Amino acid sequence: MRRESILMIWIGGFVLAVALYLIGPDRFFDACLDLIDGIDAAVHNIVAALGAQAYGVIRAFAIAIYAVFAVLAFLAAQRGHRGSGALVVVTTVFLILVWRPYALYPAPIGRWIAALILAVVGAVVMTQRLTASPPRREGPPPPYPPGHTL
Repeated sequence: MRRESILMIWIGGFVLAVALYLIGPDRFFDACLDLIDGIDAAVHNIVAALGAQAYGVIRAFAIAIYAVFAVLAFLAAQRGHRGSGALVVVTTVFLILVWRPYALYPAPIGRWIAALILAVVGAVVMTQRLTASPPRREGPPPPYPPGHTL
């Protein structure tokens, strides 16, 4: 073993001795369990508070990232990349996931998460297409119908 490791073990032993002296050796395990229960309660309170806010946050991000995707898809289509078909498909699937008729009940958070993932993937793909060089068409267009020669 290295000297640093052995030194850390000795320091840990001294810290444990001080903690045992301050808490009391007979109440040490109770104090450790109380600490673990306090940490557990704090984590549960944080998760509960975030869970109430998560629905609004996920909806906001899904709509915002969809807007980013739509702008990127439009720009990609203008620059000669494939983007208009993706815009139609992603828009259709996005609306199927989150739209509710008559707005009686909001869409479940799972659908919004799926819509957010769809929008993120679409935006990443459009970003990759925009950062790539535009497609090149050298020479005349291919004959139509395929296989027909002039």
